[in-house]
Amino acid sequence: IAKVDDIKLMECATCDLVKYCSDECKQDHKSQHKKACKNRAAELRDELLFKQPESTDLGDCPICCLPLPLDRSTKSIVASCCTKVICNGCNYANQKREFEGKLERKCVFCRKVLTFSNEENDKQRMKRIEAN
Repeated sequence: IAKVDDIKLMECATCDLVKYCSDECKQDHKSQHKKACKNRAAELRDELLFKQPESTDLGDCPICCLPLPLDRSTKSIVASCCTKVICNGCNYANQKREFEGKLERKCVFCRKVLTFSNEENDKQRMKRIEAN
C-alpha cells in the first residue's frame, strides 16, 4: 500500500481532465481520451481568448475600454477640457502620435487644443461644472 501512495499522477498536459500513473497508461488510454481532450483544449483556448478584464468602480477608459487602474495619481489623467479620465497608455499613444506627426497637442478624448496654464484649466473645469 505504501508504494501505491508514493505514485505521483501526471495530468494530461493539454486538457487537465485526466491523470495517469505512468507513460504506458497514458499511451493505452490515448485513443479513448483524444476526442474529449481536443474539445476541452478548444474550450480552454476560447476562455483565455475571450476573457474580459474585471472592471473597477472607477469605470473604464473611454478610448481603449480597459478598466482604469486603482492608483489614479500615477496611472491615469483627467482631461481638464472634457473631464474624462484617460489611462496613461492611451495618453502616451496620443502624445507619441502627435510628436511623430509634429501635430498640435490636443485632448486625447475630445481633441480640443490643450492649455498648459492652471488658470485656463480652472476656467475650463468651471465651465464644464456649470454645464452639468
